[in-house]
Amino acid sequence: MKFIAVGSYTAQGLAGFMKNPKDDRKAVVGAMVAKAGGKLDELYLTRGSHDVVAIGEAPDFETMAAIKILILASGAFAHMELLEVADFNAIGAKAAQLAGAYKAPGQ
Repeated sequence: MKFIAVGSYTAQGLAGFMKNPKDDRKAVVGAMVAKAGGKLDELYLTRGSHDVVAIGEAPDFETMAAIKILILASGAFAHMELLEVADFNAIGAKAAQLAGAYKAPGQ
């Protein structure tokens, strides 16, 4: 599965980063994802409501959920959200097949 993960550092995580700013976080995170059977394509530090955006591939959602647990348990992140990349055309085709199968309440 292709994934996008967004997260926000804790003060503890930022302090660790400041302590060793030359630490290659992409290499560290990439090695962890590879050990889980996946591949990290990109890791970005961002401005806005999330500090970090990671893009890559994993064998399944359960693998990414395990990585999320590991990262949150470290105390470095306050929040992490996993987004699974979806195929718009495949979803549209399924919706077209289901058209008319749902009726809103009162209709």
